[in-house]
Amino acid sequence: MERSSRTGFTLIELLVVIAIIAILAAILFPVFSQAKDAAKKTASISNVRQIGTAWVMYLSDHDETTAPLYYYDARNLTLPSSFGFYYWPLLLMPYTKSERIFLCPKDTSDDPAVQDSQGRSRFDRNNEFYYYVLGANPSYGYNYRYLNTTNMFPDPNGSNPTPFHYVGKTLAGFDDTAGTVAFAEATMKDRFHPGSNQVIRNPIGYARIEPPSRWTGPETSATAWGQIYPRFDKELTIVAWLDGHVKTISKRKLRVPSTDVSILDSYFNGRGPQR
Repeated sequence: MERSSRTGFTLIELLVVIAIIAILAAILFPVFSQAKDAAKKTASISNVRQIGTAWVMYLSDHDETTAPLYYYDARNLTLPSSFGFYYWPLLLMPYTKSERIFLCPKDTSDDPAVQDSQGRSRFDRNNEFYYYVLGANPSYGYNYRYLNTTNMFPDPNGSNPTPFHYVGKTLAGFDDTAGTVAFAEATMKDRFHPGSNQVIRNPIGYARIEPPSRWTGPETSATAWGQIYPRFDKELTIVAWLDGHVKTISKRKLRVPSTDVSILDSYFNGRGPQR
C-alpha cells in the first residue's frame, strides 16, 4: 500500500514564510506611510492654494485691503457658535464655500483648552464653540502683525468690548507682494490659551503667526518659530504669499539675519527677500 502524500507544512516552512512576510512588511509599511503622507501634503497644498485664491477674491472685493485678524460683533450671530468672533477663515468662507480647507489632513490633534463643557472635540460640529475654534485654530496662521493695523480703541463699527481692534492695510503699502508671507502652516502649541490660561501642549492649529522679531524661546518650542509649524517636513513650510501664489520655503530662511528689524522681518513687512 502506498503512503499518502504530505499535504501540510512543516514548522520550519511556516517559520520561513512568517519571516518573509515580516521582512516584506518592514520594507513596505514605511513606503505606504510615505505615500499616505505625500497624499496628505498634496491635500494641504491644495487647501492653501484655495485659501490664496479666496484671499485674492477678498482683496478684490475690499479695495485691495487685507482682512482683519478677526472682527467682533456680538450682534452678528450668523454662525452662532462663533459668538460674534469672525476670524479670517470665517471672513474668507463666503469665497471658499468650504470650511474643511482650513484644516490640514495632518492637523488632527485636540486639546482640552478648545473642547467645550461636554468635552467635545474641536472637530465635532456639536461643540458649542465650533465656529469660534475653527476661526481661531485653523491649520494655517495669518501674518497679522504686518497685514493689519491694531487700533487701540474699541471698534466703532461693531460691539467689541475690548479696548482695541484690527483693521486691514492696502496692498499699495507693500513693496513686494510676491515676497510677503500672508499665511503659513501654524500651531498654537506652547502658547497660553487666553480663555483658560492653560499652556497648549498639543500641536493644534492657530490663526496667527509672528514675524522673526517676535520669535522667542528655545528652538524646540513653537514660539521660537513664531508658531510656524511645518507638518510634513522639519524645515519646509507651505506658504500662501500676499499676491495669492503658494510656495514652500524653509522656516529658517524666513528670518533674514540682521539686527535691523525692518530687514529681519523682510518676508513679513512687505519688503520681500533681500537680494
